Amino acid sequence: MAAMVLLGACSDEPSTAPPPAVLVVAGRQVDFVAELSAGFSDGVHRVSGVSSQTTGPGIVDNAAELRTIQGYLTGERGSLTLFTFAPELFADSLDKAAAAGTPVIALHSVPAPGSRVPLYIGNDNRQLGTWLGEAMANRMPADAKGVVILGSPHPGISVLDDRASGVREALQRLRPQVTVMGPFDTKQPPAPNMQAWRTLQAANPDALAFVGVGGQDAHNLAHLREPGTTRVDGGFGTDSDALKLAQDGSMLLVSTEPYLQGLLAGALQARHAKTGDPLPTGWLPTPGILINSSNAARVIARQATPAAKEAWFKASADMFLDDVDSHMRSMDDAR
Repeated sequence: MAAMVLLGACSDEPSTAPPPAVLVVAGRQVDFVAELSAGFSDGVHRVSGVSSQTTGPGIVDNAAELRTIQGYLTGERGSLTLFTFAPELFADSLDKAAAAGTPVIALHSVPAPGSRVPLYIGNDNRQLGTWLGEAMANRMPADAKGVVILGSPHPGISVLDDRASGVREALQRLRPQVTVMGPFDTKQPPAPNMQAWRTLQAANPDALAFVGVGGQDAHNLAHLREPGTTRVDGGFGTDSDALKLAQDGSMLLVSTEPYLQGLLAGALQARHAKTGDPLPTGWLPTPGILINSSNAARVIARQATPAAKEAWFKASADMFLDDVDSHMRSMDDAR
């Protein structure tokens, strides 16, 4: 009987387990969002005793995502990592979260002014656009003349606008006789995105290149490519069909490496959940990679299995996590 009483008393004691590390996203079915989520889970698992949760609508539904985060903003459920396509829509809610003491990590999209998010993990998107624009220019003759068509699935989203600006500036600097048109709105959903690119290609049959700054753009540009096409198109992401074209030299890609971003966010949030130490403050800039015929096969192999992906990024993740402070920059510099 005494043992039963003791067990009953123990069962009433509050759990000492740290709160789970939570990632809220929009568009869990979108390829790069799935990469963010996989990396986040692996990053959390680097810290023993902390569990991970990923939640949010399967499709890109900003209103549904905004409803999802409301239960995480009171300061009673630990910290939160957020990826959204619409940072401005979330600014007021994130400001309330900060006032309630909820630490928030913004992932992949620069947080909007007024949101008081202490930590942002993401690329220098202007630099990534510059890499792609320079690589595209170097595949054109020095005296090339004509148009390049630029597309974006979310005009007005700062990270995509910065990529587009980087592409444009590099092409205009290196091939001054080339006219860059756009960015045209290519839409995020797969079917409207495909139709947008069909329309742009039909209207510009002699374009020197088509370049999209979103992952869905690269997927559909790869699918629309006809046999015998000689131009070199450009895009972002690691879509499997686009990677095959990069391998044979008919497409150039830049990967934002979302798996690494998610991993870093998961590990840092899990550390905070376990130890209570404050999150780093500012912008943690993460690297991207230019993918062309010289390295596409290695990237294809990396993407083939979760184990291969984890092994590829281990050294980079260790470098960041062993000395986070040395990699931090001011939030004002994020782009």
